[in-house]
Amino acid sequence: MKLNLKTTLAAVGLAAATLASSPAFAEKWNMPVRSNERNYFTRNIMQFAEEVKKGTDGKVEIVLHPEASLMKQPDVKRGVQTGQVQIGELLMSMHSNESAVFGVDSVPFLASSNEEGAKLLKVVRPLLEERIEKQGMRLLFVVPWPPNSFYSGKEIKSTTDFKGAKFRAFNPVTGRLAELMGAVPVTVQQSEVSQAFSTGVIEAMITSPATGVDTQAWDFVKYFYEVRAMAPWNITVVNERVFKRLDKKSQDAILAAARTAEERGWKLRAEETGKLVQTLKEKGMEVRQPSPELMAELRKIGEQLIAEWSKSAGEDGPRILEQYRKALN
Repeated sequence: MKLNLKTTLAAVGLAAATLASSPAFAEKWNMPVRSNERNYFTRNIMQFAEEVKKGTDGKVEIVLHPEASLMKQPDVKRGVQTGQVQIGELLMSMHSNESAVFGVDSVPFLASSNEEGAKLLKVVRPLLEERIEKQGMRLLFVVPWPPNSFYSGKEIKSTTDFKGAKFRAFNPVTGRLAELMGAVPVTVQQSEVSQAFSTGVIEAMITSPATGVDTQAWDFVKYFYEVRAMAPWNITVVNERVFKRLDKKSQDAILAAARTAEERGWKLRAEETGKLVQTLKEKGMEVRQPSPELMAELRKIGEQLIAEWSKSAGEDGPRILEQYRKALN
């Protein structure tokens, strides 16, 4: 049987439409994530990816790349902005030199508990979304780290014990904290911590018990002091152009999965913190409470850092602090 041109074109068009709507033609989104697969952040994102695939009927498949295996953490935000990757997870405070608002979560002794962090996020979220949107991205969800505390190879009774020590800094505010304690800040990303300790690049750090477990800190330091200074946030962002290309149903499914991931992430943070500290103990680290002298010195430094942050944030700084402090009362 001979087919005319019109019939042939119609058949080809129908076949193409069928193929384009099939899972075989799903969009694959590459997603750099900060930690390994054991970390609760990554486990949460793995579940988010599954929910996205299901909610979009297989139209969007998120491929995870843990532990800076695709690109280094400082490059993730730019990678999402430019479309080099479609979606990414990053430590927000790493970019606080770009905008002070990106560092509000990491100001020592401003917010370290889950309750305080949630209230701070509620205050600053509109500003975060606005800044991220102007950069061609969309904020999907925010998840906090456990409270950050000190790791050291020697006993720490006061900040003077850090004098001259090579102290890991993972964002500008931890670098400034090191300076105010008399330590020498050294920028080291999470994936490089073990090597930095083993080669003498760093001698102490402030970070979460999650990072301590991930990097097996017990191989390099003996003491963990629970100062609970701050609880930085990881944010997940998506390229807005990529997101807008999706149909409305898929967009709604991703946003719903993001809301669920944020709720689950905050719950996991609360559940995991005690377990992680217990792991440090079981691996031989001495988990100690800080001395009153050390805490008094740190809170004084914290007051200075809060004031410095507020000034660096311009008009937004005092406004955020005022709204946040009202929310606490």
